[in-house]
Amino acid sequence: MTKYDVVVFDVDGTLIDTQETILLSLQHMLLRMTGHLYHFKELYFALGIPGDKALEELQIEDQEKAMKMWLTYNDRYEFLQKPFEGISEMIDWLESQGIRQGIVTSRTREEFKKSIANYAFIKKFETVICADDTTKHKPEPEPMLALLDKMQIEPSRVLYVGDSLYDMECARKAGVDSALAVWGAHFPENIRADYKLEKIGDLKSLFI
Repeated sequence: MTKYDVVVFDVDGTLIDTQETILLSLQHMLLRMTGHLYHFKELYFALGIPGDKALEELQIEDQEKAMKMWLTYNDRYEFLQKPFEGISEMIDWLESQGIRQGIVTSRTREEFKKSIANYAFIKKFETVICADDTTKHKPEPEPMLALLDKMQIEPSRVLYVGDSLYDMECARKAGVDSALAVWGAHFPENIRADYKLEKIGDLKSLFI
């Protein structure tokens, strides 16, 4: 009998390779708003947290204007994003094993529907928790707790797969085991997780 009944995934950097889209659009917006060209390494922190929180960290005064501009540029660069190799096949395999699946993401519901929901394998997820479903966000536990409540599942029966420290901390605080998606993580050696998966296929080893 497998230890987990539910696998929950983050989206950006875990299911979908959106790094270039997010960072290019953020970089472009910041150049327009501030006149400063930020390097990607200065913006990595924005991956995995809600956009408004990233703008707060960047101390952008007119956040409403900045967010609209960021989303406009995101649309322009969206063609660069794609699912990571093997993701769709893994989702199908988990389904064939009777494993329920969910999503906890820092995207808003509108952003999720517009940019992510059209991928065919996304329709296989039973529950999706977005940034606007809770008051507090990752790394706080509230998004995961909301999913546990909606799916009526005990934390000990759930595994959260994500690519960032925010994901791993959210899982830990909610009492859920964590698996780091090394394929999308920055500085994975510095991130504590119950498991570290070099590639998506490694997830099977936790169920066989």
